[in-house]
Amino acid sequence: MAHGEEKTETRRRIKKLLMTLIEGHAFVVLKTSPGGTVEDVLYEGVDTRMFETMWLGMSVDELPRVTPMICGVCSATHHVASVKAADQARGAEAPPEAWRIRRMINMGIHLNNQVLHPLVFGLPDFLPPSVEKRSMFALAQREPELVKAGVALMELGHRVVEVYGGRDIHPINGIPGGVARKPPREEVEKLRERFEKHRGDMELFAKKALDIMFSGKEKIDSYPPGYTYMMSLVGDDGGYDIVNGRVRIMDGRTAAVEAEFSDRGRDYLNYLHEYTVPYSYIRMVTTKWRAKNPREGTIHVSALARANAVKTYHVEWADELRDRAAEEFGRPFRHPLLSTVFRVVESAALYELIARELERPIGDPIYSPPSRDTGEGAAVIEAPRGTLIHHYVAEEGKATFINIITPTAINAAAIEADLRAYFMGLNVAEMSDDEVYAHAAAVVRSYDPCMACATHAATRDRVALRIVVADENWKPLRVLKPPRPRGW
Repeated sequence: MAHGEEKTETRRRIKKLLMTLIEGHAFVVLKTSPGGTVEDVLYEGVDTRMFETMWLGMSVDELPRVTPMICGVCSATHHVASVKAADQARGAEAPPEAWRIRRMINMGIHLNNQVLHPLVFGLPDFLPPSVEKRSMFALAQREPELVKAGVALMELGHRVVEVYGGRDIHPINGIPGGVARKPPREEVEKLRERFEKHRGDMELFAKKALDIMFSGKEKIDSYPPGYTYMMSLVGDDGGYDIVNGRVRIMDGRTAAVEAEFSDRGRDYLNYLHEYTVPYSYIRMVTTKWRAKNPREGTIHVSALARANAVKTYHVEWADELRDRAAEEFGRPFRHPLLSTVFRVVESAALYELIARELERPIGDPIYSPPSRDTGEGAAVIEAPRGTLIHHYVAEEGKATFINIITPTAINAAAIEADLRAYFMGLNVAEMSDDEVYAHAAAVVRSYDPCMACATHAATRDRVALRIVVADENWKPLRVLKPPRPRGW
């Protein structure tokens, strides 16, 4: 096969497609009848990093500096989530001015990511079929001004992270109780001038990107949603806030609110359930009240979920762009490829929100000392790809428990559900390998999965690796596990 492997049995055929243009490695596995009709679909995550176990015993104060190493793409979001959880574990209450700096760190990486994905992964899929190799380079040949503007915006996002976070990748400014320093005034002023200079690039990027996708409405409509729920952080005022607020779970068909819970503490454990599955290193996530198996209660998190959850972006232009999308596609917004549309809408909102903050000097205080060495903290914030959770337990300042649930882990079961919604009953024997691959990739890439982030570690209850010998119907025949280390 051009894009993967194919195994032929006497009764069943298994197509295994390696996904490209994603961070990390993943397979889409199609099981077909002898006639070629798809009977089932699996989404396999094959990366394993084991970060959580490596960090046990480390000082909780160090976690905001090391957890960003999970990912170089959205490391700033892990930094902010980590310090928000560490605040609670150490009994610290960060001052409002510190939260302004933390929010800027997260908004900067969101701006970078929400422009990066359409340029590299999303928009090339909307190029005409006549374009043989769809990529950012092909997009640049057809829309050079769009790509040039997008690259400038991506760089601006990283610059925000650098000025407010101390480094553009793997920031270090957040500490339990606040932040270590204020952003240098001269650097903030330079950044303010750059945001004013590139405002036209933001307008051009949003207009051209949305025009391309709205003209591809038929493509967006052709991939039905299969997930059950959507989830997003919502500000206390019901508006757009990617750092603090309440977590909202909505019905995937109507966007009606099904549940809300706190963005701090153990509350998430009452609403979300994690599963291990024998074919993937990802622990899949579903709602707890529909948790009989990983195929029920699947949850979609992304800019699409946020577009349904929030009343306003607090930016009039972004709200107007969302209204335009509603005219084209109706509400609630459901189709997975619409995630790319709302990444562009969010980029417009983020640009203005950041520009407003650059006009306001940071006051005092920016730090409040922690009050304890032993405690527990969990934090929910929004990463560019969706809802992110960090959960720590500290004893005498050392981490004794770490759980990190990333957007890609939450989305894994939703990706499977969307793939099933498209492929089930389809006769792929009548399709070329490239055609099958293109449809699978369109669904997977719409989620922008970050596979290295999505993997969990070995614990006393779950071993890191198991090899499953299965028949052509995926029924396990033998499960081989490594021996447990002594002392477990």
